[in-house]
Amino acid sequence: MTKAELNNPDFSSIIAEPVWDNEVQYFFDAQDLSCMNWALDLGDYTQVSNLSAKIYYYVYYQIMPKDKAKWNQNKLFSFRNWLTHGCPKDQTALEAFKNKQASIAEDSSLRQRKNINDIQGLEKENLIKAFQGLMDLDNNDPNSFYQLGGIHWYPGPTYCEHHIHPFLAWHRAYILQFENALRTIPGCEDVTLPYWDISDDRYPEIFSEGPFATYKVPQEFLSQYPEQAGTGDQPFTPDGSIKRNDAATYNAEKWKYLRDATHDPTNTDKVYLDKIIQLPSWNAFNGLDKNGNFVSGSETLMHAHDMIHNANGLTTASQDVTGFEPVFWLFHANWDRLMWQWQKLNHTTNVEDFKKNVQAAGDSTDWIDGVGLNIIDPFTKTLGLTVDQTIDLNKMGVNYIELPLPLTMPENFSATEISLSRTANKGQSNKSEFTLNNASHVSLRVKNVNRLKIPGAFTVSVYLGGELLQTRFFFQATKPGNCTNCVKQALVSFDFEFENERLQKADGKVKVEIQLSRADNEGNRPVIPFREIGNPTISIRLIH
Repeated sequence: MTKAELNNPDFSSIIAEPVWDNEVQYFFDAQDLSCMNWALDLGDYTQVSNLSAKIYYYVYYQIMPKDKAKWNQNKLFSFRNWLTHGCPKDQTALEAFKNKQASIAEDSSLRQRKNINDIQGLEKENLIKAFQGLMDLDNNDPNSFYQLGGIHWYPGPTYCEHHIHPFLAWHRAYILQFENALRTIPGCEDVTLPYWDISDDRYPEIFSEGPFATYKVPQEFLSQYPEQAGTGDQPFTPDGSIKRNDAATYNAEKWKYLRDATHDPTNTDKVYLDKIIQLPSWNAFNGLDKNGNFVSGSETLMHAHDMIHNANGLTTASQDVTGFEPVFWLFHANWDRLMWQWQKLNHTTNVEDFKKNVQAAGDSTDWIDGVGLNIIDPFTKTLGLTVDQTIDLNKMGVNYIELPLPLTMPENFSATEISLSRTANKGQSNKSEFTLNNASHVSLRVKNVNRLKIPGAFTVSVYLGGELLQTRFFFQATKPGNCTNCVKQALVSFDFEFENERLQKADGKVKVEIQLSRADNEGNRPVIPFREIGNPTISIRLIH
């Protein structure tokens, strides 16, 4: 591309591997340099690379450039690809970065975690042997499957790191400790924990084999926790066996709420994982506002996580006992893999760059490296890890074997959909004149649901004119009041976005229902009255 073309806000295509000297320095024209010279020199490589996370945040959400046409999606993702490759100054730096990444994929000193569907032969035998070995240990052994599964919630002590900044860091440490335990079983010293790619319709055969299909919680557990066993919507059978959906049921439930390039790709009421990892900030990726408070939007990793916990079966749907479901560990290795994908795409694989990304959204980074604020017990005690020490996965000795990073926009996204995700200050305007029409979008927020009043995981659904529009899932324990983190975030909110035209076709009729995820003894999921959960409010705004 010529300098003039690179100056232009509208790129005809995405540049997969841009470098500063040849392309990126020309992304900014004379007007940009003049506008920003009070803060930084957009013509200086060092200054731009140091502030690349903030610049990307500003151009993504169309805060910049000021007083001129905004960058189109192709230019936006071209700049993001520069971040993905470590902000290379020239072709030499780009090739050095690519060679380093290639060497990491071949580094035998790292635990190279694979897709479970690619585990065969001796690897599969040893994985089964390692899982069975943990299950055969005495239940009081700290490496036993029972003790490790119980860390997630019950029988305690209670650890709950969900819907907050350290959620993924805590689980990254958790599955590392589990993987360490797998490697203590004789003959399994080289076992790695595979990931279960939930977007893959090939349901892993291993889930119907050996320890993955036969594990039972001990009877003394059931006697202490009797409400967890039964024939209804309890997470265990009376003999302590797990309850997991079969492959057909799981996939059917999953695709009710997920989409991809081959499953209902343009249905924006569903979650697109490939879109989530493209979001520019840690907060947006997770579903946290700029103050770190959880707000459940449709396409965030935390919402997708909560949703699939529910789709997999009754054992994983209960936060209290999900750690006793053998597939939980492979399930969470996948969320860890998606976090690492997001980190690599957004140049946040080390603490310094990760903090820059969080700060770009206006949030605090004390939870990352603040003394006493970055503890992720019990793993700070057992592994010596704090949040900052979980940021660089490769330094933890782990890597994921997977397809190359996506350096283009996710397929099948409409211009409107991308535009909506890039709109800052939704429902607000600093312009004195604008036009609203049926093409405008509506933002509906169910605000301040008191989660402590709800005994277990629940859903929030919006209906237009009597028809279901979207559902949000919220994963929590049966007794959230026993959790310090839950008490700190007692009030949670849920966002829904849809076209104004759909609201008009429904004659403006809106209904919100909040229900327990688990059915009662009659198989019903009663609607919870607002008065019983703190009288949450519903606000509707037009996005223009």
